[in-house]
Amino acid sequence: MTTNAPDGATNNINNAHSGAVGTPKVKLSDAELQEYTAAFAGTTTTKPWELEVTTKFLKKIAWLAVVVVMAVHIFMGAVVDVDFTGAAVTSIDTLAFPAIGIIISVVLFLGLKRPRVRANEDGVEVRNFIGTRFYPWAVIYGMSFPKGSSVARLELPDFEFVPMWAFQSRDGEDVVRAVAVFRELENKYMPED
Repeated sequence: MTTNAPDGATNNINNAHSGAVGTPKVKLSDAELQEYTAAFAGTTTTKPWELEVTTKFLKKIAWLAVVVVMAVHIFMGAVVDVDFTGAAVTSIDTLAFPAIGIIISVVLFLGLKRPRVRANEDGVEVRNFIGTRFYPWAVIYGMSFPKGSSVARLELPDFEFVPMWAFQSRDGEDVVRAVAVFRELENKYMPED
């Protein structure tokens, strides 16, 4: 695993739990886990991903949002010059509505298609609407899907969590299979308490 370790910090956070050959397994305190979570925010991995999850539900919502936004903006562009209101309306004004609709549609589409969760033996990468963050297995307490919640969450130390928008309850059987695979990876790579 590659890290951007600060001066004096170890560059391999897996050693804390992996129990490398000849060395005893070390249990990290909650304070140390918080330090790792904060200090290694730029942690990445070079190993292949064993799980990659995206949501079909948000992709459908993205297409629906594009259709609605473009329909409204094209309609507004068409009717802005229908009747004289006292304001000077030029052809640029009528084209501006659809142009703004295109910009809004692109931002909505890219934003709603963005959520993704990937996992491998080093940890879990969570990409939500804004930002991407990698969490090593050493700082993960597990994944939960609270009753009534539409998205899963990655449990971290001190009762913190990160929503994983790629795990949508509305995806039905797809999300059930993804959760099962994630649980297998948890059992395989997450350190025992």
